[in-house]
This record gives sequence, structure tokens and C-alpha cells, in this order.
Amino acid sequence: MSNDIPKAVVAGHLCLDIIPGLSDLALESGTDFFVPGKVRLIGPATLSTGGPVSNTGLALVRLGIDTALMGKVGDDPLGSLIRLLLAQWGVSEGVITVEGETSSYTIVLDPPGLDRMFLHRPGTNDTFSAEDVQYDLVAESEFFHFGYPPIMRLMYTERGRQLIEIFRRVKALGVTTSLDMAMPDPNSEAGRADWEAILQGVMPIVDVFLPSAE
Repeated sequence: MSNDIPKAVVAGHLCLDIIPGLSDLALESGTDFFVPGKVRLIGPATLSTGGPVSNTGLALVRLGIDTALMGKVGDDPLGSLIRLLLAQWGVSEGVITVEGETSSYTIVLDPPGLDRMFLHRPGTNDTFSAEDVQYDLVAESEFFHFGYPPIMRLMYTERGRQLIEIFRRVKALGVTTSLDMAMPDPNSEAGRADWEAILQGVMPIVDVFLPSAE
């Protein structure tokens, strides 16, 4: 940020994306990729921060908008790497490091000609709560964006109590709010959550709603 007062705050899901180089593979199907006992030579891996805290937050930074990021990582090598990558943009100060927890990461498999596949570990995103938002900083901003509650456990348990509390407290500050969704695995705990009740609770205090395509 160019000064201490951000115009926007982006909070929520933050992870490390590990993207193996698969562009030279010739595959006919996903089952052709996952063959037990077989070794495939691939290209260099790309390491990038992921999740809306990174994706939306850094997009705003690239557009020249002073932005604060709020997420959680563990005190492990993955967390150190996430902080290092964000520090290159000068926006790592709002990221909390939690002792004894593991950072979130996603292995992104993107073979040519096939849909992408994701292996995801929620890590510290599952313990992100309403108390992890720096409301004093939010109060100085104009816009608050929160992303991916369906893959953050405390955001969908107890009928979304923590998610609703975040938006209630932010909206009381007079800040414009937006909510960015993701489609959970229907067979997972998140997929079985009562999303109708959660959304009924939070939508009255959301100004901009961004559902996923699903």
C-alpha cells in the first residue's frame, strides 16, 4: 500500500497454489493421468498465492488501489512462502501467522485438453473467525470484500454465525460489502450445510453478491 489507510479490504480464503507444468503431456482422459505406479516427466512448477484474498486483493493492487489483505497462514514453510510472495507487493502485513497450524495449499492439475483438477487443503482457512478481521482498518476503508466461505469451516458451521457476525460488524461501520462464493463438494461437510439459512442471514447486509457459476 502506498499509505496506511486502504481504500479496500479483502479478507477470507488464502492459500498457496502449486501448479505442476503439464503442458507437454498428451492425455486422452483423466484416468490416463492417474495411473498407479507410473512415473511421468513434467515441466517446472509454478508457485503462486491463491484464493480471493490473493486473487482479488492483488488485482486491486495492480489497478493502483490501496488495499489491505486479511487472511491466516500457519507457522510452516508454506505459510512463510505465502507471506514472502505477498510481501513482493507490499501487502503481507494483514496476514496472521498462527503457531501450530498448517497453511492452506492447492495442487492445481491442468493437463492440456482436460478440465482442471484441484487437490485442496483448507488448513488455517478453517479456523478464520470474526475476530481475525481488523475492524479498525476496515473502518478507514470504503469497500470490504470477503471470499470463499464454503471452504472455510467456521464460516458455514452454526448456520454461518461467524460469517454473519463479520458482515454485521463491517456493515455497521458504513462500509460497502461484497461476498464472493465458491461451490463446495456436495458430499462434504460444507456441501451439506444449510446454505439457504446461511444466505438468508447474511444477504441483508451484503451489497454486492458474487455467486459462482455453479
